[in-house]
Amino acid sequence: MRIVIYNIRYGTGTGLHYHMPIPFSGFFAFSTKRISRIADFLDSLDADIVCLVEVDGGSYRHRKLCQAHRLASLQGWEHHFSTKYGKNSILSRLPLLSSQGNAILTRLPVVASREHHLARGMKKTVLEVEFPEFHVLVVHLPLGKSARRSQLKELARKLEPLRKPVLLGGDFNLLHGSSELNYLLSATGMRDADTAGTPTYPSRVPRFRLDRLLVRKEISVRNFTVPRIPLSDHLPIVCDFEIGTRNISTLEIDRL
Repeated sequence: MRIVIYNIRYGTGTGLHYHMPIPFSGFFAFSTKRISRIADFLDSLDADIVCLVEVDGGSYRHRKLCQAHRLASLQGWEHHFSTKYGKNSILSRLPLLSSQGNAILTRLPVVASREHHLARGMKKTVLEVEFPEFHVLVVHLPLGKSARRSQLKELARKLEPLRKPVLLGGDFNLLHGSSELNYLLSATGMRDADTAGTPTYPSRVPRFRLDRLLVRKEISVRNFTVPRIPLSDHLPIVCDFEIGTRNISTLEIDRL
């Protein structure tokens, strides 16, 4: 199976034009053309699951249509969307911000979808989709280190009761490096799917690993790539995986 993790920046683009005529004015730009280009790119990947961060759920940016619905409908897929600020946050009631969230698109059968609301931070919603054989969760962690540390500890507690294999992906905003994940990894037995440590941000000259995919030990990673495509300020993650197949080390292969 193939899973994609992609922060699409609400389909508002990147580069110099994003800051014209004033810095960050692109945040308010229309997104229909860019979303069409993102749709073509996602179609070329032939994925089974697509986890999107920074999705517009229906503001003027996309003619009051949910970007996740648009992208999923082009493939005849199912989609699940959640605003990222939490139901009780004042940000979830403000124009434009109330439409901002994350989504999971899939062509696989779905058992259930759920929202988990973390205690700290501005961005506090975790979107979970349960499949017959595994769970997929997508996050967008906060920029503040203290809030991020608190959310990672809370995530570890929420993952503990899940009995199926788990894939946890999204924009982790790990501004202080991979060591921020130490507690979560040790508490849950999960591991980083990218052993090469490929940077994903900014997309034109990537230097930081903000975007991650973590997997439980029951999941075998068969291929991991980060395509260099500048449709957003982040690069996408593409991972091919299998459930319940034991990883074979290079040493074991040499012995066969």
